[in-house]
Amino acid sequence: MIMGYQDDEKMTGQKMGHDRANEHGVSPCPAPCTSPPGGIRGSLSYLISCCPYTMLAKKVLRLLRGETGTLPDQITNREIHLKSNIRIGYGIMLVGIFCPIFWLSLLSGARGDELIFNAIHSFLVFLFGIGFVIAYRIQLGREFEGKNR
Repeated sequence: MIMGYQDDEKMTGQKMGHDRANEHGVSPCPAPCTSPPGGIRGSLSYLISCCPYTMLAKKVLRLLRGETGTLPDQITNREIHLKSNIRIGYGIMLVGIFCPIFWLSLLSGARGDELIFNAIHSFLVFLFGIGFVIAYRIQLGREFEGKNR
């Protein structure tokens, strides 16, 4: 009775053992669903997911739904830490690109030294984000060398 199985899963949050499709290495999801989307759409989606405001909104929604962010067992805490710092670096880069101070001064018609100062400030924030990403990517590569992660 599939309807009862789904209701049990919704109420308890746990599978009852009725679905055994993955026992023999068969994915319960069709192949296109298992691979991440590629191309421009996938890149744009990943870029948006790195935005600090998107991360904050996702955390708030998870908190409101009562979800715990459990991850697979094979990922170590160190790897989680390094990957989260890489995402923070991407967020810093986005803040540098979309710095409201620079864009407000540009759109309000500021010229000369004020605009150049805001542009240099935004560029430095962007460079700091790149440095953050590069530093943690190097650490991740050194510590988990040879592993497909």
